[in-house]
Amino acid sequence: MANRVRLGFVPLVDCAIPVVARAMGFAARENIELELVRELSWAAIRDKLSFGVFDAAHMLAGIPIAGRLGLGGLPVQNIVVPMALGRGGNAITVSTPLYQRMLKADPYAMMGPRGLSARALRKVIDEDKAAGRPVLSFATVFPFSSHNYELRYWMAAAGIDPDQDVNIGVIAPPRMFDSLRNGWVDGYCVGEPWNQRAVFHGDGVIVALKDDIWPRSPEKVLGLREDWVQNNRDVVAALVRALVRAAEWADQPGNRLELAHILSEEANVGAPFEVLKASLCGRPVLRPGEPPVEMPDRHVFYRYTATFPWLSQGRWLGEQMKRWGQIPGDVNLDRVIPDVYRPDLYRMAVAGLDVLVPQNDSRIEGAADAPDRSLVGPDRFLDDSVFGYRDGLS
Repeated sequence: MANRVRLGFVPLVDCAIPVVARAMGFAARENIELELVRELSWAAIRDKLSFGVFDAAHMLAGIPIAGRLGLGGLPVQNIVVPMALGRGGNAITVSTPLYQRMLKADPYAMMGPRGLSARALRKVIDEDKAAGRPVLSFATVFPFSSHNYELRYWMAAAGIDPDQDVNIGVIAPPRMFDSLRNGWVDGYCVGEPWNQRAVFHGDGVIVALKDDIWPRSPEKVLGLREDWVQNNRDVVAALVRALVRAAEWADQPGNRLELAHILSEEANVGAPFEVLKASLCGRPVLRPGEPPVEMPDRHVFYRYTATFPWLSQGRWLGEQMKRWGQIPGDVNLDRVIPDVYRPDLYRMAVAGLDVLVPQNDSRIEGAADAPDRSLVGPDRFLDDSVFGYRDGLS
Protein backbone atom coordinates (compact mmCIF):
# COMPACT_ATOMS: atom_id res chain seq x y z
CA MET A 1 0.00 0.00 0.00
CA ALA A 2 1.30 3.46 -0.93
CA ASN A 3 2.07 6.00 1.78
CA ARG A 4 -0.31 8.91 1.47
CA VAL A 5 1.17 12.38 1.94
CA ARG A 6 -1.01 15.49 1.92
CA LEU A 7 0.99 18.54 0.85
CA GLY A 8 -0.24 22.13 0.77
CA PHE A 9 1.08 24.66 -1.72
CA VAL A 10 0.55 28.24 -2.91
CA PRO A 11 0.08 28.82 -6.68
CA LEU A 12 3.51 30.11 -7.65
CA VAL A 13 6.06 28.92 -10.19
CA ASP A 14 8.17 27.45 -7.39
CA CYS A 15 5.42 24.99 -6.46
CA ALA A 16 6.77 23.19 -9.55
CA ILE A 17 8.74 20.59 -7.60
CA PRO A 18 5.84 18.94 -5.72
CA VAL A 19 3.58 19.38 -8.77
CA VAL A 20 6.11 17.60 -10.98
CA ALA A 21 6.68 14.91 -8.36
CA ARG A 22 3.05 13.91 -8.69
CA ALA A 23 2.45 14.64 -12.37
CA MET A 24 5.56 12.86 -13.66
CA GLY A 25 5.35 9.89 -11.33
CA PHE A 26 8.40 10.54 -9.13
CA ALA A 27 6.31 10.29 -5.97
CA ALA A 28 4.60 7.10 -7.12
CA ARG A 29 8.00 5.50 -7.80
CA GLU A 30 8.83 6.10 -4.15
CA ASN A 31 5.54 4.44 -3.13
CA ILE A 32 4.00 7.78 -2.18
CA GLU A 33 0.46 8.82 -3.02
CA LEU A 34 1.00 12.58 -3.12
CA GLU A 35 -2.15 14.65 -2.59
CA LEU A 36 -1.66 18.33 -3.42
CA VAL A 37 -3.91 20.99 -1.89
CA ARG A 38 -3.92 24.52 -3.32
CA GLU A 39 -4.06 27.38 -0.83
CA LEU A 40 -4.05 31.14 -1.44
CA SER A 41 -2.12 32.39 1.57
CA TRP A 42 1.00 31.50 3.53
CA ALA A 43 -0.86 31.87 6.79
CA ALA A 44 -3.22 29.08 5.71
CA ILE A 45 -0.25 26.90 4.73
CA ARG A 46 1.44 27.48 8.08
CA ASP A 47 -1.67 26.90 10.16
CA LYS A 48 -2.84 23.78 8.35
CA LEU A 49 0.59 22.21 8.59
CA SER A 50 0.91 23.10 12.27
CA PHE A 51 -2.49 21.67 13.18
CA GLY A 52 -2.08 18.45 11.21
CA VAL A 53 -4.35 19.15 8.25
CA PHE A 54 -1.27 18.80 6.02
CA ASP A 55 1.58 16.34 6.38
CA ALA A 56 3.93 18.54 4.37
CA ALA A 57 4.02 21.99 2.82
CA HIS A 58 5.59 24.12 0.12
CA MET A 59 6.63 26.87 2.51
CA LEU A 60 8.43 30.20 2.77
CA ALA A 61 11.97 29.60 4.03
CA GLY A 62 11.48 31.92 7.02
CA ILE A 63 8.23 30.47 8.38
CA PRO A 64 9.77 27.42 10.12
CA ILE A 65 12.31 29.68 11.86
CA ALA A 66 9.60 32.12 12.94
CA GLY A 67 7.48 29.20 14.13
CA ARG A 68 10.29 27.80 16.26
CA LEU A 69 10.68 31.25 17.84
CA GLY A 70 6.95 31.55 18.55
CA LEU A 71 6.38 34.48 16.20
CA GLY A 72 3.26 35.30 14.22
CA GLY A 73 0.66 35.09 16.96
CA LEU A 74 0.75 31.31 17.39
CA PRO A 75 2.35 29.03 19.98
CA VAL A 76 5.78 27.60 19.19
CA GLN A 77 5.61 25.41 16.09
CA ASN A 78 8.27 22.76 15.62
CA ILE A 79 8.58 22.64 11.84
CA VAL A 80 11.70 21.15 10.26
CA VAL A 81 13.18 21.65 6.81
CA PRO A 82 14.77 18.57 5.20
CA MET A 83 15.25 20.26 1.81
CA ALA A 84 14.87 23.48 -0.15
CA LEU A 85 12.50 23.79 -3.11
CA GLY A 86 14.73 25.70 -5.50
CA ARG A 87 15.99 29.26 -5.81
CA GLY A 88 14.97 32.41 -7.65
CA GLY A 89 11.73 33.73 -9.09
CA ASN A 90 11.04 36.84 -7.01
CA ALA A 91 10.96 40.40 -8.33
CA ILE A 92 10.05 43.91 -7.25
CA THR A 93 7.31 45.36 -9.43
CA VAL A 94 6.02 48.93 -9.27
CA SER A 95 2.97 50.49 -10.86
CA THR A 96 3.43 52.11 -14.25
CA PRO A 97 2.82 55.62 -12.82
CA LEU A 98 5.42 55.09 -10.08
CA TYR A 99 7.89 53.76 -12.63
CA GLN A 100 7.44 56.91 -14.71
CA ARG A 101 8.08 59.03 -11.62
CA MET A 102 11.22 57.03 -10.79
CA LEU A 103 12.44 57.38 -14.36
CA LYS A 104 11.96 61.13 -14.26
CA ALA A 105 13.47 61.53 -10.78
CA ASP A 106 16.71 59.70 -11.56
CA PRO A 107 17.11 58.37 -15.11
CA TYR A 108 20.71 57.35 -14.41
CA ALA A 109 19.74 55.08 -11.52
CA MET A 110 17.07 53.50 -13.72
CA MET A 111 19.63 52.68 -16.41
CA GLY A 112 21.14 50.05 -14.15
CA PRO A 113 22.33 48.02 -12.45
CA ARG A 114 18.79 47.09 -11.48
CA GLY A 115 19.71 46.37 -7.88
CA LEU A 116 20.36 50.08 -7.38
CA SER A 117 17.06 51.27 -8.86
CA ALA A 118 15.79 52.12 -5.37
CA ARG A 119 17.95 55.25 -5.57
CA ALA A 120 15.34 56.65 -7.93
CA LEU A 121 12.59 55.60 -5.54
CA ARG A 122 14.32 57.49 -2.77
CA LYS A 123 14.15 60.70 -4.81
CA VAL A 124 10.43 60.16 -5.40
CA ILE A 125 9.96 59.66 -1.66
CA ASP A 126 11.87 62.87 -0.97
CA GLU A 127 9.66 64.74 -3.44
CA ASP A 128 6.52 63.42 -1.74
CA LYS A 129 7.80 64.42 1.70
CA ALA A 130 8.55 67.93 0.50
CA ALA A 131 5.07 68.22 -1.01
CA GLY A 132 3.31 66.74 2.04
CA ARG A 133 1.91 63.77 0.11
CA PRO A 134 1.01 60.43 1.71
CA VAL A 135 3.74 57.80 1.79
CA LEU A 136 3.86 55.11 -0.90
CA SER A 137 2.49 51.66 -0.14
CA PHE A 138 4.25 48.39 -0.92
CA ALA A 139 3.33 44.79 -0.26
CA THR A 140 5.08 41.53 0.43
CA VAL A 141 3.59 38.08 0.87
CA PHE A 142 4.34 37.46 4.56
CA PRO A 143 6.27 39.14 7.40
CA PHE A 144 8.82 36.29 7.55
CA SER A 145 9.35 35.88 3.81
CA SER A 146 12.42 36.30 1.63
CA HIS A 147 10.28 38.80 -0.29
CA ASN A 148 9.97 41.05 2.76
CA TYR A 149 13.69 40.92 3.48
CA GLU A 150 14.65 41.43 -0.19
CA LEU A 151 12.36 44.43 -0.54
CA ARG A 152 13.80 45.94 2.64
CA TYR A 153 17.39 45.17 1.62
CA TRP A 154 16.83 46.84 -1.78
CA MET A 155 15.33 49.93 -0.15
CA ALA A 156 17.85 50.18 2.68
CA ALA A 157 20.79 50.00 0.26
CA ALA A 158 19.48 53.25 -1.24
CA GLY A 159 19.01 54.96 2.14
CA ILE A 160 15.26 54.34 2.41
CA ASP A 161 13.92 53.41 5.84
CA PRO A 162 11.32 50.68 5.11
CA ASP A 163 9.59 51.29 8.45
CA GLN A 164 9.37 55.07 8.20
CA ASP A 165 9.53 56.18 4.57
CA VAL A 166 6.96 53.77 3.09
CA ASN A 167 4.12 51.52 4.20
CA ILE A 168 4.78 47.79 3.78
CA GLY A 169 1.81 45.47 4.13
CA VAL A 170 1.02 41.81 3.48
CA ILE A 171 -1.08 40.53 0.57
CA ALA A 172 -1.50 36.91 -0.55
CA PRO A 173 0.43 36.26 -3.80
CA PRO A 174 -2.60 35.65 -6.08
CA ARG A 175 -4.09 38.99 -4.96
CA MET A 176 -0.98 41.07 -5.67
CA PHE A 177 -1.72 41.84 -9.30
CA ASP A 178 -5.28 43.07 -8.66
CA SER A 179 -4.05 45.19 -5.76
CA LEU A 180 -1.54 46.94 -8.02
CA ARG A 181 -3.99 47.26 -10.90
CA ASN A 182 -6.63 48.84 -8.67
CA GLY A 183 -4.18 51.30 -7.12
CA TRP A 184 -4.31 49.84 -3.63
CA VAL A 185 -0.51 49.48 -3.59
CA ASP A 186 2.26 51.23 -5.51
CA GLY A 187 4.54 48.20 -5.72
CA TYR A 188 5.26 44.76 -4.37
CA CYS A 189 7.78 41.96 -4.06
CA VAL A 190 6.36 38.56 -5.00
CA GLY A 191 7.25 35.37 -6.82
CA GLU A 192 6.22 34.55 -10.35
CA PRO A 193 3.88 34.54 -12.19
CA TRP A 194 2.51 37.62 -10.43
CA ASN A 195 5.24 39.99 -11.65
CA GLN A 196 5.03 38.89 -15.26
CA ARG A 197 1.27 39.12 -15.13
CA ALA A 198 1.42 42.81 -14.21
CA VAL A 199 3.88 43.48 -17.02
CA PHE A 200 1.90 41.52 -19.62
CA HIS A 201 -1.23 43.50 -18.74
CA GLY A 202 0.62 46.83 -18.83
CA ASP A 203 -0.05 47.65 -15.19
CA GLY A 204 3.44 47.22 -13.76
CA VAL A 205 7.16 47.37 -14.41
CA ILE A 206 9.78 45.08 -12.88
CA VAL A 207 12.52 47.27 -11.42
CA ALA A 208 14.61 44.59 -9.70
CA LEU A 209 14.87 40.81 -9.79
CA LYS A 210 15.86 38.53 -6.94
CA ASP A 211 19.14 37.94 -8.77
CA ASP A 212 19.83 41.69 -8.63
CA ILE A 213 19.60 41.67 -4.83
CA TRP A 214 21.09 38.30 -3.85
CA PRO A 215 21.33 35.49 -6.43
CA ARG A 216 20.81 31.91 -5.20
CA SER A 217 19.29 33.17 -1.98
CA PRO A 218 16.80 31.13 0.10
CA GLU A 219 13.25 31.00 -1.14
CA LYS A 220 10.87 28.07 -0.54
CA VAL A 221 11.43 24.92 1.48
CA LEU A 222 9.73 21.65 2.29
CA GLY A 223 8.17 22.11 5.72
CA LEU A 224 7.31 19.11 7.91
CA ARG A 225 6.13 18.85 11.50
CA GLU A 226 8.87 17.52 13.74
CA ASP A 227 6.65 14.86 15.31
CA TRP A 228 5.55 13.65 11.87
CA VAL A 229 9.20 13.31 10.86
CA GLN A 230 10.00 11.29 13.96
CA ASN A 231 7.13 8.89 13.27
CA ASN A 232 7.64 8.60 9.51
CA ARG A 233 11.40 8.50 8.86
CA ASP A 234 11.19 6.22 5.83
CA VAL A 235 8.36 8.23 4.28
CA VAL A 236 10.31 11.48 4.81
CA ALA A 237 13.34 10.02 3.03
CA ALA A 238 11.17 8.76 0.18
CA LEU A 239 9.42 12.12 -0.14
CA VAL A 240 12.73 14.00 -0.28
CA ARG A 241 14.05 11.61 -2.94
CA ALA A 242 10.91 12.08 -5.03
CA LEU A 243 11.10 15.85 -4.77
CA VAL A 244 14.82 15.95 -5.60
CA ARG A 245 14.20 13.87 -8.72
CA ALA A 246 11.31 16.17 -9.64
CA ALA A 247 13.61 19.17 -9.19
CA GLU A 248 16.18 17.60 -11.50
CA TRP A 249 13.48 17.07 -14.16
CA ALA A 250 12.11 20.61 -13.78
CA ASP A 251 15.59 22.10 -14.16
CA GLN A 252 16.15 20.63 -17.62
CA PRO A 253 15.75 23.34 -20.31
CA GLY A 254 14.08 20.81 -22.59
CA ASN A 255 11.32 20.26 -20.04
CA ARG A 256 10.44 23.89 -19.36
CA LEU A 257 7.68 24.21 -21.97
CA GLU A 258 6.00 21.06 -20.69
CA LEU A 259 6.39 22.39 -17.16
CA ALA A 260 4.72 25.66 -18.19
CA HIS A 261 1.77 23.66 -19.55
CA ILE A 262 1.53 21.61 -16.34
CA LEU A 263 1.62 24.69 -14.11
CA SER A 264 -0.93 26.52 -16.26
CA GLU A 265 -3.59 24.00 -15.23
CA GLU A 266 -6.12 25.57 -12.89
CA ALA A 267 -5.47 23.02 -10.15
CA ASN A 268 -1.81 24.09 -10.06
CA VAL A 269 -0.87 27.75 -10.71
CA GLY A 270 -3.62 28.52 -13.19
CA ALA A 271 -1.77 31.37 -14.94
CA PRO A 272 -1.64 31.81 -18.73
CA PHE A 273 0.90 29.60 -20.49
CA GLU A 274 2.68 32.56 -22.14
CA VAL A 275 3.21 34.26 -18.79
CA LEU A 276 4.66 31.10 -17.27
CA LYS A 277 6.75 30.39 -20.34
CA ALA A 278 8.44 33.81 -20.20
CA SER A 279 9.60 33.23 -16.65
CA LEU A 280 10.41 29.52 -16.82
CA CYS A 281 12.36 29.79 -20.06
CA GLY A 282 14.56 32.53 -18.63
CA ARG A 283 13.28 35.33 -20.85
CA PRO A 284 11.24 37.59 -18.56
CA VAL A 285 9.73 40.82 -19.85
CA LEU A 286 10.53 43.64 -17.46
CA ARG A 287 8.63 46.51 -19.08
CA PRO A 288 5.38 46.41 -21.07
CA GLY A 289 5.93 46.28 -24.80
CA GLU A 290 9.69 45.72 -24.61
CA PRO A 291 11.70 42.64 -25.62
CA PRO A 292 12.50 40.06 -22.94
CA VAL A 293 15.85 39.97 -21.16
CA GLU A 294 17.99 36.85 -21.04
CA MET A 295 17.96 35.42 -17.50
CA PRO A 296 18.70 31.69 -17.82
CA ASP A 297 18.83 31.29 -14.03
CA ARG A 298 15.53 33.05 -13.35
CA HIS A 299 14.30 29.79 -11.83
CA VAL A 300 16.75 27.20 -10.54
CA PHE A 301 15.21 24.02 -9.19
CA TYR A 302 18.14 21.60 -8.96
CA ARG A 303 21.44 23.08 -10.11
CA TYR A 304 23.74 24.88 -7.68
CA THR A 305 22.61 22.64 -4.79
CA ALA A 306 19.21 24.34 -5.00
CA THR A 307 17.54 21.59 -2.96
CA PHE A 308 20.10 21.59 -0.12
CA PRO A 309 18.95 23.23 3.15
CA TRP A 310 22.01 25.41 3.93
CA LEU A 311 22.31 26.32 7.61
CA SER A 312 23.98 29.57 6.61
CA GLN A 313 20.97 30.63 4.57
CA GLY A 314 18.66 29.87 7.46
CA ARG A 315 20.97 31.91 9.67
CA TRP A 316 20.81 34.86 7.24
CA LEU A 317 17.02 34.81 7.47
CA GLY A 318 17.26 34.84 11.26
CA GLU A 319 19.62 37.81 11.13
CA GLN A 320 17.11 39.70 8.98
CA MET A 321 14.50 39.07 11.66
CA LYS A 322 16.89 40.75 14.09
CA ARG A 323 17.71 43.58 11.72
CA TRP A 324 14.07 44.55 11.27
CA GLY A 325 13.04 44.17 14.90
CA GLN A 326 11.03 40.96 14.58
CA ILE A 327 13.13 39.24 17.26
CA PRO A 328 15.50 40.59 19.94
CA GLY A 329 19.13 40.97 19.00
CA ASP A 330 20.27 38.55 21.71
CA VAL A 331 18.37 35.52 20.35
CA ASN A 332 20.91 32.70 19.94
CA LEU A 333 20.38 31.60 16.35
CA ASP A 334 23.14 28.99 16.67
CA ARG A 335 20.74 27.02 18.84
CA VAL A 336 17.66 27.61 16.70
CA ILE A 337 18.72 27.12 13.08
CA PRO A 338 20.16 23.55 13.37
CA ASP A 339 16.89 22.40 14.94
CA VAL A 340 14.94 23.77 11.97
CA TYR A 341 17.15 23.33 8.90
CA ARG A 342 18.09 19.64 8.73
CA PRO A 343 20.77 18.82 6.16
CA ASP A 344 21.23 15.51 8.01
CA LEU A 345 17.79 14.39 6.81
CA TYR A 346 18.66 15.47 3.28
CA ARG A 347 21.94 13.58 3.29
CA MET A 348 20.30 10.38 4.53
CA ALA A 349 17.55 10.60 1.92
CA VAL A 350 19.80 11.08 -1.10
CA ALA A 351 22.59 8.75 0.01
CA GLY A 352 23.44 6.49 -2.91
CA LEU A 353 21.87 8.79 -5.48
CA ASP A 354 23.84 10.75 -8.04
CA VAL A 355 23.17 14.05 -6.29
CA LEU A 356 25.78 16.71 -5.52
CA VAL A 357 25.86 17.16 -1.75
CA PRO A 358 28.11 19.79 -0.09
CA GLN A 359 30.74 18.63 2.38
CA ASN A 360 29.73 21.33 4.86
CA ASP A 361 26.29 22.41 6.07
CA SER A 362 27.18 26.12 6.00
CA ARG A 363 29.14 28.40 3.73
CA ILE A 364 30.19 32.02 3.29
CA GLU A 365 27.16 33.56 1.60
CA GLY A 366 27.78 36.21 -1.05
CA ALA A 367 31.40 35.21 -1.70
CA ALA A 368 31.09 34.55 -5.43
CA ASP A 369 34.82 33.92 -5.77
CA ALA A 370 35.01 31.42 -2.94
CA PRO A 371 36.30 27.89 -3.67
CA ASP A 372 32.77 26.46 -3.39
CA ARG A 373 31.36 28.74 -6.09
CA SER A 374 30.41 25.72 -8.20
CA LEU A 375 28.03 24.67 -5.44
CA VAL A 376 25.86 27.76 -5.69
CA GLY A 377 26.99 29.79 -8.69
CA PRO A 378 27.63 33.56 -8.55
CA ASP A 379 25.84 34.87 -5.47
CA ARG A 380 27.03 38.42 -4.71
CA PHE A 381 24.78 40.73 -2.72
CA LEU A 382 23.89 44.02 -4.42
CA ASP A 383 26.11 45.90 -1.97
CA ASP A 384 29.02 43.42 -2.30
CA SER A 385 28.73 42.41 1.34
CA VAL A 386 29.26 38.84 2.50
CA PHE A 387 27.51 36.88 5.21
CA GLY A 388 30.24 35.05 7.08
CA TYR A 389 28.72 32.02 8.70
CA ARG A 390 30.48 28.70 8.27
CA ASP A 391 31.25 25.77 10.54
CA GLY A 392 29.49 27.50 13.44
CA LEU A 393 31.47 30.72 13.16
CA SER A 394 29.94 34.08 12.27
